[in-house]
Amino acid sequence: MKPVILLSFLLTFVHAAYAEKPAQFVFKPSKGEGPFPVAVWLHGYRGYSAEGYFPGERRAALQMHADKTGAVIVGFPATTDLGDGTQQWSEEPVADHAYIQYRLALIAKTEKLDLKRVVLFGFSQGAMVAGDIATIYPESYIGAILMSPGGVGNAKATGVKNPNHARQFYFCFCGAKEHEGNVELTKAYATHFKDVLGAKTTLKLYPDVEKHTRPPDFMTEFPNWIDSIFEVRRGARTGAEQDGAEQPATAPESKPEGEKKPKPESEGRSQ
Repeated sequence: MKPVILLSFLLTFVHAAYAEKPAQFVFKPSKGEGPFPVAVWLHGYRGYSAEGYFPGERRAALQMHADKTGAVIVGFPATTDLGDGTQQWSEEPVADHAYIQYRLALIAKTEKLDLKRVVLFGFSQGAMVAGDIATIYPESYIGAILMSPGGVGNAKATGVKNPNHARQFYFCFCGAKEHEGNVELTKAYATHFKDVLGAKTTLKLYPDVEKHTRPPDFMTEFPNWIDSIFEVRRGARTGAEQDGAEQPATAPESKPEGEKKPKPESEGRSQ
């Protein structure tokens, strides 16, 4: 496909993906003038809520995360509408990345964002998408938090090492007794990030946890995870910002397997 045709297709896609969706959410630090680093929430299959990224938590509790991290925390519905008011990610890295960048550009019109410091954090299908696009576009994302990754298709993380990967930090979490597909994909991502791409990586499987949901310590530890990613980036900014390829790396032929038929996030599945 010619570059001009591809660009036209992507612009049409992101515009259609944005139209008539539920409202986004934005939590910004109570203090400071910005520009602020950004944490982007990627929800699970059919799991978006305009109230935030943790079901049942008060908005005041989520606002505390923004205040503690000094980051603007944003979320919006995924790329593909399913016809019943719910959404899923396309699982095509080029399309999902273009859509996320488009949404961030719109938010940046009203909020002071530091788009050189963007972290992705996702659950289930959103976790798989976060892991894939953060590896393919390491110049756009400084790291990601993956919680119980799984998807409709296979993972598409790049297998091509890029100097920017060494400046990233990944967290990979899953309940140790969740569905075997979630557990194995979590471990595969962690191994891939560390051993193949050379990124700083933390893997944690929570003992005796079998429900498909956020980590049990998410509300208390999330600010620490975000701060750790920002700290790695700060340590890598001494004269190395211009290293690395300008173009995204290509996806490997061999891909870790994701779950084939994810259920809605609200069902708390542990298939």
